[in-house]
Amino acid sequence: MRGPTCFLLALSLSACGDTPTGATAGAGTPSAASSQVPQPQALSHDFGTIPHGEARQYDYVFDLASIAAPGRRYVPLRAHIDCSCGRTQVLIRNPEGYERVVDGRPDPTNAPEPGDTLLVRLFLDTKTKDAVDLKSAASRGYLLLQPVGDRDGSQRVTWPFLVQFAIDAPVVLRPFAELDFGRVPQSATPTITTTLRGDENHPDIEFGAVTCTSPDITATLEPEQDDFVLRARCRPGQLGNQAAVLQIATNLPGGYSVNLGVKWKVVPDLEAAPLPKLSFRADLGRAQTEAEAATQFLLVVDHDESRPPQFEVRQLVDDAGRDGSAWFAATLVTVPGSSRQQRLFVRSLGGHPADFRGRIVLGKPGAADGPTLSIELVAFHRP
Repeated sequence: MRGPTCFLLALSLSACGDTPTGATAGAGTPSAASSQVPQPQALSHDFGTIPHGEARQYDYVFDLASIAAPGRRYVPLRAHIDCSCGRTQVLIRNPEGYERVVDGRPDPTNAPEPGDTLLVRLFLDTKTKDAVDLKSAASRGYLLLQPVGDRDGSQRVTWPFLVQFAIDAPVVLRPFAELDFGRVPQSATPTITTTLRGDENHPDIEFGAVTCTSPDITATLEPEQDDFVLRARCRPGQLGNQAAVLQIATNLPGGYSVNLGVKWKVVPDLEAAPLPKLSFRADLGRAQTEAEAATQFLLVVDHDESRPPQFEVRQLVDDAGRDGSAWFAATLVTVPGSSRQQRLFVRSLGGHPADFRGRIVLGKPGAADGPTLSIELVAFHRP
């Protein structure tokens, strides 16, 4: 939906709702030297309303003569923009129109020569943002300059700039414009459902093929009354954090597709929390009481609901593989109200007046060849 944009010049504007601050120089408490550092006014540009999926580019021109004392030259170091869909490039253009990219070194040879133009080229690509309308907002950026002869960076100048834009997405996604499966055990295949349709400016939009950048995510799109229902399923593969983009083709000009970000974290079916490691300090020369060992536990869980949740202790050995069951007792207790979770307690039985390092191996009852969970055990002898 398109609406009026407001071109804001004040430094109180920010990127995606943040509040930008004014120009800063150097670090630490202001000194007499830093108080003489120029505080240039922010440059601004308004792109207006950008159709979602399109890109824009703009060159900010920085007039160094407006801040430099006679005979003083500045070296541009880098630029930054606080916008997830933006990136910057610092350029020096000579009178003949040739442009060179600034390499970030505070070398005098990198200072613009008389007649050169210092630019920050801003690139915006709305395809990287969720396919939702964004009201006109300002993002802040800065160009960092260092005077020639400044050996410690205390006279650096931060020259702010602002970019203003709104985004008009041709679709309405509810309730999700991004799909987050959260933690996904290897045996699970969770599904997330969301709906989409054209907005009031694109009521006749047609949706086509649904594809994904990851083979772990599959999706279907089916009409339902005035909406289309998107059902995405995660079939977890590699362990760890994962991300992908789900793409839905449309009949809009320019080959526009609706992009939905997808993220998930694949975890093993057999899992220990908070970590597969249990450590404690005790007098290992004597047996602990149950009360003394009451805090020496971690949680274990089997996420695979196709099998019983219980574990059994298969091994308790030291780093050399020697049996340690004569020195430590490992017991499993079901967590009340959580049938698939158990607490693994470890208690010293005494007879080992030295530090102990080893592991506990858990398995599934009656499944000698089934999956196992290895937990590191570290006990420090403190008489």
